[in-house]
Amino acid sequence: MSAHLALGTAPPGNSTPPTRLAWSTLVDAFELACLLRCASMPARPAMTQYSQRPLPRALAGARTLVEFSQPTAAERMRQLMARLEIPVEEETVTAGLRRRYTVHRLGVPARCQAEYTATIDLAWRQAREALHSPITAGTSTVRQQWRPRLAAAAWSAVLLGAGRHIHKHILGVRVSDQDLAGVLVRSAQLLGATASLDRRSGCFLVSVPAGVDKRRIMQNTAYRSPLVTSS
Repeated sequence: MSAHLALGTAPPGNSTPPTRLAWSTLVDAFELACLLRCASMPARPAMTQYSQRPLPRALAGARTLVEFSQPTAAERMRQLMARLEIPVEEETVTAGLRRRYTVHRLGVPARCQAEYTATIDLAWRQAREALHSPITAGTSTVRQQWRPRLAAAAWSAVLLGAGRHIHKHILGVRVSDQDLAGVLVRSAQLLGATASLDRRSGCFLVSVPAGVDKRRIMQNTAYRSPLVTSS
């Protein structure tokens, strides 16, 4: 996996959290939630698995730590956090022995932890409900229009944050979260593509056939994140 996530216990907030998010906010927050669900839990939340050094002073007060080895995933998280008006603290370090690479560490200040956690949790529940709910007579036109955008947000996130399964005949992503895997299958359907789900050792492989199905996924995710290539 390209990212590692540790969530701290959120302190009680002073205001009542919203029960629903506006659609435009929901899409951004849901993409961020999916990006974080591509991550795995590190063994020691206050330390990085790439070294045994404590967190630097800039991130010492952060209650959430995410580490990306892919700069595109880190950049996308910064973009989404900016849209949600939640501050993010960042540093980069060099890791590895023979093969050196850059690790991007992003943290949420402790004072923003309650807002951050509430937003991500609400976005995941609200978007998942919208994606899995069947379209029936009387369903609002607005809801029908925004569901494909939620689907595109999910795929955009995993194409950046999850491990890709490169093969001539499929577009595949590896995720460890079963709920996220189910969301991806449903999201592919809403984008007009067919996705299959296979259990692999320690993960789930969600794959889309090459050709029309792959092109539909890539075309729909391109507007969400120009950092994703359509190769």
